[in-house]
Amino acid sequence: MKTLILCLFSVTTIFIFSCKAKNKKMEVLPFDTMKVVIWDLMNANEWNNTLIIKDSSLIKSKNNLKLFQQVFYIHHTSKEQFYYSYQFYEQHPDKLKALMDTISTYGPRQRFMPSIKPK
Repeated sequence: MKTLILCLFSVTTIFIFSCKAKNKKMEVLPFDTMKVVIWDLMNANEWNNTLIIKDSSLIKSKNNLKLFQQVFYIHHTSKEQFYYSYQFYEQHPDKLKALMDTISTYGPRQRFMPSIKPK
């Protein structure tokens, strides 16, 4: 009985530490990547709001999830890595403020970029 409890405790301990190690291996998205991903997520959300107004049969949360998955796919990241990175930025308010300020200036510039065509 003691051996069984000891084995169970050992397996549980190893499992817990392996889960924590997995989270620590995940890398934080770089500042510029995070900026673009958040901007695209905001645009996807606005696009979804426009679609919902036009077609009320769409379910907002399901459609939002599909659009968000497409954004993550385009930027070669995952939902887990994005939220891990976002938590990192939330824990560092100075970096989060810089990120949000950059996004607010990034948006208006992106709006006019498609009209500029190289010669």
